Amino acid sequence: MNLLSAQHHELRTLKVEKGIISGKFKHLQKDTPEYAHQLALMKDISLRIKQLESTIKEAETTGAVTETPTTTPAFTALDQHRCWRNEFSLSVARYADVADWPDFVMNNNYALPSHHPAWSEVIEQSFGHQSLLVCARDLQGKLLGGIPVTVFSSPLFGKFAVSMPYLNYGGIVCEYFDICLAIIDKLRELRAELGLQHIEIRSIHPNLGENPSTKKASMILELPGSDEELDKMLGSKVRAQYKKADEFSPECKVGKMELLEDFYRVFARNMRDLGTPIYGKEWFANILQHAGLDASILIIYVKQKPVSCAFLVNHGRLMEIPWASTIKSANKYNANMWMYRQILSFAINQGCQYFDFGRSTLDAGTFKFKKQWGAEPCQNYWYCLLPENAVKPELNPDNPKLKLFILLWKFMPVWLTKIIGPTIIKGIP
Repeated sequence: MNLLSAQHHELRTLKVEKGIISGKFKHLQKDTPEYAHQLALMKDISLRIKQLESTIKEAETTGAVTETPTTTPAFTALDQHRCWRNEFSLSVARYADVADWPDFVMNNNYALPSHHPAWSEVIEQSFGHQSLLVCARDLQGKLLGGIPVTVFSSPLFGKFAVSMPYLNYGGIVCEYFDICLAIIDKLRELRAELGLQHIEIRSIHPNLGENPSTKKASMILELPGSDEELDKMLGSKVRAQYKKADEFSPECKVGKMELLEDFYRVFARNMRDLGTPIYGKEWFANILQHAGLDASILIIYVKQKPVSCAFLVNHGRLMEIPWASTIKSANKYNANMWMYRQILSFAINQGCQYFDFGRSTLDAGTFKFKKQWGAEPCQNYWYCLLPENAVKPELNPDNPKLKLFILLWKFMPVWLTKIIGPTIIKGIP
């Protein structure tokens, strides 16, 4: 899909959304907070439509058409013209109390890897954060959609919620666009009721809220059926890069708990070098040991020492790599390139159709690294539900206020970062 086509699609969607909002005024009394809220939404969407119409007109006049990331065949795109258009109810409950959610999400085409029920269990087990579910049901009580949100209360960063923290994806699981918008409105109410500073939604679907962050894209590779086909697909330039490692006789091991110590040794050192607090070792152990998750560790050894590591999660059709590291001194071995080649071979041998390299900032170095393997971008839309006139938080390394902290962290001994890091990272989603 090119940018102009995407803009036309977004314009049609915005007009549908405007119609839905317009219909709500029939049931609202003037001079009420809800009326004022819907009126503000109507003004905002009208302005966005006007701006988009102007942008489209200019693009059609100049003939400027560029490529933009979109969804991927690995995930099901939300059809924004498909609406429920019947009555339904919305409710909020503790995650563990919604008995039909696990079956619903495991059998729903719109669920993403991070929606697997095991993740909320592992997050609570590892960090103590509890999750809530906003659910939509028909009049007979059948579940139509929902969104898990994990609540944080941190002395450093305040009280907020995320769907889903520590992971690449989150958001609403639902096939009906009007219900998705209603769930977003319910989340706004929930934010106010709980006194949260914000709610962050890590979605891949556009037009669910105002001003989403589109800095990131997930990089997804459709895998061939064999190693031989993969080599042909990668081309001579990439093959030449990872084969440079052969002269150092690297060794690859794939396993689970028995490789956790070597994984953590490499991961902790690399995180320190990047200036990033590290997760506690129990986070990875809990994932590896959870019966609902198929997680593995892949380690590259040079001269019998671990130099590169990857934490992999197999979701059946798709394998993702949430965490990976290579120590700086191993760059001369081309260990990172060689590791990714072994990872892709492992994914193919496991019968996966897609490999998810994880998210990257568009056109950044990591984006280009993943692009060279043939991965295609799937646009991320991260929504932040805030009080009126509040400033969007930046709980990430892009925040200029964290630059001094990152610089100081790089000078800490690794053993100390292993002690302090887990306490800090617990409050950073």
